[in-house]
Amino acid sequence: MGPSKIARAVLLIGVGVAVIVAAGYLVYAPNGGQGRLTATVQAAALPGMASLSGTVESPKPFKAAQVYIRNVDKRILYMVYTNAGRYRAVSLFPGNYEIKVIAKGLGSDVKQLAVKAGDSPKLNLTLRDATSGPGVIDAAQNLEGTATNQVAVTFDSYEKVYPPGAGRDVAERTCMICHGENFLSARPGSAASWNSQIDRMMGKALFEKPAASYAEGLLSYRAQWLRFDRQDRQDLLDYLVKNFGPAAKPRNVRTDPEPPLDEAKLGKAMYMEYYVPEDPPGHGIHAPEYRDALGFQGRRVIQDVRFDAEGNVWATDRGAPRRLVKLNPRTGEMHEWLTPHPKSDIHEVLITKEGTIWMPEHAEGGVTSYLLKFNPKAEKFEDSILMDPENMVRNPIKWMQSQAIDSKGNVYVGWIMGGALSKYEPATKKVSVFPLPSTNAIVYGVVSDRNDNIYMALWDSGKIAKFDTHTNTWTEFAPPTYPNQTRRLNLDYSNNLWWGIWAAGPRPAKLAKMDLASGRITEYTIPLRNSQPYDVSQDLEGNIWFPDSPASDRSAMIGKFNPKDQTFTFYPKPQFAADTPKIQLTKDGAIWFAPRGSQKEPAVSVLYPDMDKIASFGAYYFNGPPGYPFKPGVSMSERQSPKRTLAGSGQ
Repeated sequence: MGPSKIARAVLLIGVGVAVIVAAGYLVYAPNGGQGRLTATVQAAALPGMASLSGTVESPKPFKAAQVYIRNVDKRILYMVYTNAGRYRAVSLFPGNYEIKVIAKGLGSDVKQLAVKAGDSPKLNLTLRDATSGPGVIDAAQNLEGTATNQVAVTFDSYEKVYPPGAGRDVAERTCMICHGENFLSARPGSAASWNSQIDRMMGKALFEKPAASYAEGLLSYRAQWLRFDRQDRQDLLDYLVKNFGPAAKPRNVRTDPEPPLDEAKLGKAMYMEYYVPEDPPGHGIHAPEYRDALGFQGRRVIQDVRFDAEGNVWATDRGAPRRLVKLNPRTGEMHEWLTPHPKSDIHEVLITKEGTIWMPEHAEGGVTSYLLKFNPKAEKFEDSILMDPENMVRNPIKWMQSQAIDSKGNVYVGWIMGGALSKYEPATKKVSVFPLPSTNAIVYGVVSDRNDNIYMALWDSGKIAKFDTHTNTWTEFAPPTYPNQTRRLNLDYSNNLWWGIWAAGPRPAKLAKMDLASGRITEYTIPLRNSQPYDVSQDLEGNIWFPDSPASDRSAMIGKFNPKDQTFTFYPKPQFAADTPKIQLTKDGAIWFAPRGSQKEPAVSVLYPDMDKIASFGAYYFNGPPGYPFKPGVSMSERQSPKRTLAGSGQ
């Protein structure tokens, strides 16, 4: 069913007050005492949908248990949290469901339920110790002992995992900036193994061959930001061999304190995941011709999501063969198209206000990378543009990644391998390439501001680079926490720039904000151990949302920062160990993303922070595509003021 046939009106029905009485067992509140019964306002349901609610019994206290409600007919998952032992979910598609609940160390049996349009059944669930029965839950989410890299680990404090020493100081300011605090300790090895890994990071082989990835050689000539000399190498090697030699057991740092969870806020939230179709044997990811493709093989990998003007969600699929995916979230229907060069990897999808879709490729082994143009009306790829026609990016591995569009419709693409920014002008078909002032800079995020300036996150140093498109000149900014690990960045509705800075051992992660008028940078500490904020986006109430990668003993999360009172709220995701690189926000406050790290359930996903405010499953930007917090192509005098924009006029 096409978008034109989907009813967009919101029908408010059944608004009332319900009190659920728990009988015969304890319902645990966050402090471990008996739960307190409260009145709950029922959500306004979407037309033709159902709802579900119930209570959760447990032999021991729990907090914010996750209730999984899977529609097996449509392959759509709903996930909600308990609040004081109760849960509810709204706007369920009619069909057959499987329901279970999990909490740390606890799980339940799976129950079946069929619902019809307008149904509002009650279903009570019972938790039990996760080790007391057959595999009814995901072990990685509940049992300490499985790291995200599938290495069996034990957990301890940071000081015990990483004893003080000169080598630890080197690791904290080099290795941990990128890898985090759990990478080294989970991989014990011999002196020869550690020597080999340090050689790679120092680029020992780069005098005879080009770098095979954008990280190779970062402690050498390819980056001038990480202080690392001969004595640093020796100190680091001695430390790794002493503490993580071949006789050592893989260990990780315990997340302490545990992530703060606000049951009152989580109890209002609801996740949905739309699983992508499975490829049949011998086809798609199982086809033999794609076994030698660059990057991901053998599984589908949804990376980036964007909205079109009709409320559909488009996504890139990085699992070979590469595909462009379209989801109609109002029905769950998906369509997909192979890219013209399905062995070449892709990252981002970007949709113009006219509806044109742009996707940059990256390739290696002498294969050319192109900027792909897709026409959604004709449902076909119409052009492949060479973005470095004069070979200014002097690297045989030509990786484009992130992109932005200015007010004139020009497309800017960053080279994650090559240290350059390319510009394509559709009106003249002219391509220009602008090398960054920092040699071999690794561009990992590109955005356009309301004045058509282009800002880039530099992965290798943590700097922010500005390209003035009017003068073709560069400016670089270094935040107070420098060098650091930065991957994405975005503008807010007041034309401030925001980005995340990863934690590095005892150094906490940050959210950084730059006032573009003054260049002043302010940092806010994220109260979460080993936090890795990947992307940022502001909602119409001024909150900053960001995806946070998982640690081996805690879930991947979506985080919210309220700049007004500087508080954080964390929403554990349905898939415990699946990281998310990018998020997109609707004008109604829904957060769309893809669980890129999913091994078995690739999906297009969304978090509704308040399920009672769901007016449509359609995904719409406030100002329309391409999703900027301003209207591209509108003069400064005509653009909305920040105050009006943040008020959320509902346009």
